[in-house]
Amino acid sequence: MGQQFSTPMNYPTLMGVYLAVNALKDAYVLVDGPDCAFYKAHFIHGRHDLNSTLLRISGRHRVAFTNVCSRGVVKEHDDIIGRELQTLDGLEESGLVLVTALPMCSITGVDYGRVIRLRAESLTKPAIDIPPESLVGDWLDGYDQTLNALAKGIALKTGRRRPGTAAIVGYLMDRNESDHHANVAELKRMLGGLGLETVSVWLSGQDCSELSRVEEAEVIVSLPYGRAAARRLAQRTGARLMETELPFGLPKTLRFLRDAAAAAGKESEAEAFIDAELSRAVPRLKWIIPQYFLGRRAGYMGDPHLLGGFRDIADDLGLTLSGAIVRGRAAHGQAGPGVLHEPPAMSDEVRSFMDLPLDLFVSTWCEHEWPQLKFPTMEFGFPSYRSHALSDRPFLGFNGFLAFVERMADELTRPKRKEHG
Repeated sequence: MGQQFSTPMNYPTLMGVYLAVNALKDAYVLVDGPDCAFYKAHFIHGRHDLNSTLLRISGRHRVAFTNVCSRGVVKEHDDIIGRELQTLDGLEESGLVLVTALPMCSITGVDYGRVIRLRAESLTKPAIDIPPESLVGDWLDGYDQTLNALAKGIALKTGRRRPGTAAIVGYLMDRNESDHHANVAELKRMLGGLGLETVSVWLSGQDCSELSRVEEAEVIVSLPYGRAAARRLAQRTGARLMETELPFGLPKTLRFLRDAAAAAGKESEAEAFIDAELSRAVPRLKWIIPQYFLGRRAGYMGDPHLLGGFRDIADDLGLTLSGAIVRGRAAHGQAGPGVLHEPPAMSDEVRSFMDLPLDLFVSTWCEHEWPQLKFPTMEFGFPSYRSHALSDRPFLGFNGFLAFVERMADELTRPKRKEHG
């Protein structure tokens, strides 16, 4: 097989773990494995996320490794893991330590949970293992399993639920830039429009200690990036669970609000809020749709959980979605005509895709795969190495819909590059 369209690294599930750690200010992760585990953080720190603190000039990186080599891994090395765990626990700035392993170490059968339990009395911070055997799949699976490990391992109190409160579990905080901070603000604003106080968002760039505020939620709103964690937390706290859509595009935003309202008994508040928001947002599209979008063709490559919303946005704008490449396992959904799931980069299917007469290609970073694109490209999603958000620029909810359409319009009206040679 040729090069795959996938997250640009080996061990893609580990990338999902790192994204979760990156979204918790004071979390550290210890990976049982050689130094290649450390260098995977470079795909996030300073490239996709300009505000990442995974790596630090002081040397106190939030990604650590045991440096067990191929010969050392066959020996019992629980003490090495234990010493590294104690070191991370002893850092004043650490709030929680996650422990997992690369496949070359996990196949030896090390029980990382047992290593933690044997040192529980000497640890001052929570330590949670992410079972390495659960890290099978892609970067989305790695993120989901990290949230699930947190949901299982953090301390929670029962009987703390408060009426009129909600928690959002399963938000993909893939970087600490203003697009994602604005998304979190928009999610809270929309739930606030229903009369709900958002007490916790998993994850949102918070300190680890703030995760426990999920125990206060009357309703847990589950998004696609953390379904297992949401179910586990609802079981632990007794909160009502509502699994809903990611509010990307207007139809899924309406679904998100109505589902949350149904779980909280806020249906009338939801309809009043929806009417007001649509009255604000839709008139702004009056002139821009026929002038820039109607009858034009678009393509998509990226996160499968965003494809459905992008399809809705294209439909609402009068765009034709000519094809899509999904960077994630087929099990995440979004199959259908014209959708390719991580095809080999030089396959006939991809060559056909590259020859499509697209007016706009909405895609994650892809210059290493397609150095000379024939169509205008708007970088969006993980990873994004050329596009960064310095000011509030959501893409979820009503405000995110308007901001996303604005970005698309800007790209469509950009002067085309002249061909040389």
